[in-house]
Amino acid sequence: MNSTGKEDKVSIVLPLYNAESTILFSIGSVLDQTYGSWELIIINDGSADNSADVVLEFINGLNAETKDKIIFLTQENKGPSFTRNRGIKSATGQYIAFLDSDDVWVKEKLEWQVYYLKNFNEVGIVSGGFNKAGTGKDFEEIPYYKLLFKNYFLTPTVIIKKEFLEEEDSCFNERKKYSEDQDLWLRLTYKRKGIYLNKVLAKNIVGKANFGESGLSANLDQMHKGEIENLIFQYRQKRISLITLVIVIGFSYLKYYRRIWLARKKNI
Repeated sequence: MNSTGKEDKVSIVLPLYNAESTILFSIGSVLDQTYGSWELIIINDGSADNSADVVLEFINGLNAETKDKIIFLTQENKGPSFTRNRGIKSATGQYIAFLDSDDVWVKEKLEWQVYYLKNFNEVGIVSGGFNKAGTGKDFEEIPYYKLLFKNYFLTPTVIIKKEFLEEEDSCFNERKKYSEDQDLWLRLTYKRKGIYLNKVLAKNIVGKANFGESGLSANLDQMHKGEIENLIFQYRQKRISLITLVIVIGFSYLKYYRRIWLARKKNI
């Protein structure tokens, strides 16, 4: 699989908040990509530690060509949704990818994903495995109704055509603190399908699970509440019927109770 031309640039949005011990691993995984046409937009979201100094010192030590591909912005603490939206607005690439400051990518991530975006014109979003991947065929199509039951699109694995984001009135909902990413994925896949690659695309540096350990995902109650709000919004937009809403909310509660059980079991 060959990389495409320089015109097919990927803009990588990387919010930075109090991650001085992990951020260089995240940046390094971008520099190691087999796909070379990218820009990296790092936004320091009001870090209280030495994250900004660590990043700036690292950037200053790079060669001029690589340094020119990295944009470093800083702001008062606004949270991940505001920060990612700012990154999207600053992006000059055709595609938008997201990376968190405690995660890393496998080196072929962008190459694999750009291939699918270029060869499946009807697809607007491509994701893959985080820490672990699915089994079976190389990829599976994820239509809107499938996404109602399971979030296949974990943010550090996602890449999206920028033109599709620009069609939205808003990208990440800055009023939501939980499940704001799922809200965007549902809006995108209502208009066009997504693809899930059965490959590991991203990993957490410290081995954090997808839920129940630390960060925003540790608050399972709020995550569940955010998901329910997203489903109700889809109903109010007349995208799903009342019967479908009842079914998917019931399934959401099953997932919620399972996650609580798994989190408690792990802590025993």
